[in-house]
Amino acid sequence: MTANEIPETGAANDPSRRSVLKWGLALPFASSAFLAACSSGSDTPVASPSPSGSAPAPSGSTANANFEGVTLSIGTNPGDAPALEEYAIGWKALTGGTAVVTVVPYAERAIKFAGFVATQDGSMDLLYGDPAFVGKFGERLFMDLTGKLDTSALLSSVTESISVGGKLLSAPLSSDMYFMIYNKAMFEAAGAKRDAPPTTFEELYALAPKLHQGDNYGMLLPWLAGYARSYYVMMYNGSGLPMFSPDHTQALFNNADGLAVFDSIKKGLDTQFYDPNVLSDPGADQDTALLFAQGKGGSQLGCSSYWSMAFNGPDSKLKPEDVGVCGVPATIPGKFGTANAFEGVGMNKFTKNPDAALSFLSYMTSHDGQKLMMTVGKSGLPSVRADVLTDPDVVKIFPVGDILAAQGVLPSSTWPTPYDTYPVFDAAVNGIAKKGFSGQQALDQAFADTNQLIGKWLSN
Repeated sequence: MTANEIPETGAANDPSRRSVLKWGLALPFASSAFLAACSSGSDTPVASPSPSGSAPAPSGSTANANFEGVTLSIGTNPGDAPALEEYAIGWKALTGGTAVVTVVPYAERAIKFAGFVATQDGSMDLLYGDPAFVGKFGERLFMDLTGKLDTSALLSSVTESISVGGKLLSAPLSSDMYFMIYNKAMFEAAGAKRDAPPTTFEELYALAPKLHQGDNYGMLLPWLAGYARSYYVMMYNGSGLPMFSPDHTQALFNNADGLAVFDSIKKGLDTQFYDPNVLSDPGADQDTALLFAQGKGGSQLGCSSYWSMAFNGPDSKLKPEDVGVCGVPATIPGKFGTANAFEGVGMNKFTKNPDAALSFLSYMTSHDGQKLMMTVGKSGLPSVRADVLTDPDVVKIFPVGDILAAQGVLPSSTWPTPYDTYPVFDAAVNGIAKKGFSGQQALDQAFADTNQLIGKWLSN
């Protein structure tokens, strides 16, 4: 999860405590699989536009059909390309079809996809389809896969996040949910149960004085480095309430649960549960993940790549048995949420190869395909299937699969919008940290600023 704007930093940086990462995360599981992170890549031109008109709907199950002689073009991001190339090999062995993976850099992706809509271009059969992109383009570009793709074994929060208006517009390539990663030894020394840390932020904040030992604090989170919205969302999702209306014309977080999140953030900052030295860390969550792996903090909120960094990464100074994982704590007791950090692949509605494209997506989300990705493949993306995440062969190399599977049925939307609300939440949390805002003042400002953005968006 990335922010669109990095705010002005305010906390002093101590070079002896941190090292800003300048490399993409690609860290080993206990086997040799790698956890890929998104990065930029070079563009490859696509073919000229196809004749106008959308493709017919795929005809039923095509996973094992013969597609020898068919070549699919897949446009994706750099982080997903290795996994898709592995799926292309497996799909070819199963069906005889060929799939060619092309990296479309983030800066060019929206413009290129918009061109597909304008010209009804089907030259790329399958397209990068995370929640933001399917929300942005909808059925103008992505084919409705509802009833065409078997989703019965897929994690519900993932499929819900790539559905628009109840229609499945993308197939999940993988799953990755935010959870809490904690130092068992530090928590045990602070009086918490080693394998059962507190389940609410309120209980965590009570441990703040005992977790603060020397330069170490309870949690490493770069709240003021462009991540305020990201962390707010995973805490707010526990409410089960929407943050925005489906048409993005209304902000809906101005409620008791929305206030509870800002109140919780304030208490965490006031008690110094959150390390005050890294709130504005220029390396953001990649840097704080490294600090945690080096034993310089009690916990962090992150996805599986950051667990892997601490568990057996090259820079980790922690014992593997001291790296614990649990769900994101609740802001309100009993209400648990998270945020997704996964990728998807949608079908271009103008493709001339709908049956082959559906066959590829069916293989990509199948038990066999997903298990091979985790046990043999090198891409390292976590499976989107609970039956794979909890498979004994997978658990041997990915022991946090059961936690990921449990998080995968919780509310996890990132609430993408066509207007940029990252600076809004940055300003609200900066108000708490630097201006003494109450939770109510932070909520009022965030809600007012969001409504201003909505007004500008509607007027344009």
